[in-house]
Amino acid sequence: MFWLILILLIILVYLVFAVTQFINVTFKNYPPLIRTGREAIREIIRAIPDVNALNRAGAVVYELGCGRAPFLRLMGPAYPKAKLIGVENLAILCLLNRLLFKLQGKRIKILRQDLLTLDLSSADLIYCYLNNTTMTRLSEKFKRECRPGTQIISRRFLLPDWMPVAVKEIKNKKVYFYIVN
Repeated sequence: MFWLILILLIILVYLVFAVTQFINVTFKNYPPLIRTGREAIREIIRAIPDVNALNRAGAVVYELGCGRAPFLRLMGPAYPKAKLIGVENLAILCLLNRLLFKLQGKRIKILRQDLLTLDLSSADLIYCYLNNTTMTRLSEKFKRECRPGTQIISRRFLLPDWMPVAVKEIKNKKVYFYIVN
C-alpha cells in the first residue's frame, strides 16, 4: 500500500509540473525547462573571462531560470568562496531543489521569484539559458542594476544591443559572454 501511495504521489507531482510548464510556456511566454549537459556547463565555466572576480569571498553568482540548478552545482566546487543563488519561478522545482540541496549539504540558495523583480545589484556573474523574449526584457534590467564588471553568460540567446566580449561554440550552441560597462 505504501508503494502505491508513493507512486501515485510521484505521478501527481509530475502532472502538476507538466501542466504548470505548459501554461507558463504557452500563455506566459516563459522559457521552457531545458537541461544543459554537465560537460557543456564545465566548458562554459572554463571559458569564464574574469575568474578572479569569483575567487574572492563574497562573490555572488546567479543562475536565472535555474531549473535543477546544473550551473550552480558545478560552480560550487570550482569557486568555494562564491555565494550561489538560483532563481526559479516554478514552485515545485524550488521545493524539490531546496529539499535536495539541504540533504546533499550543498550551499546553493534557491529563490522562487520573478526574474524581472529580482534585485541583481549584488551580482558578480549571472548565467542564463532562457529565450529571446526574456533576454530582451532582461537587457535593460541588467544595464540598470548590474555594477560595472558584472559578467553575464547567456547560452544560445543574445542580449539585444549588447556587444559580447566573447562568443564560444559549446556543444553545438553559441554561448555569449558579456561584461557590464
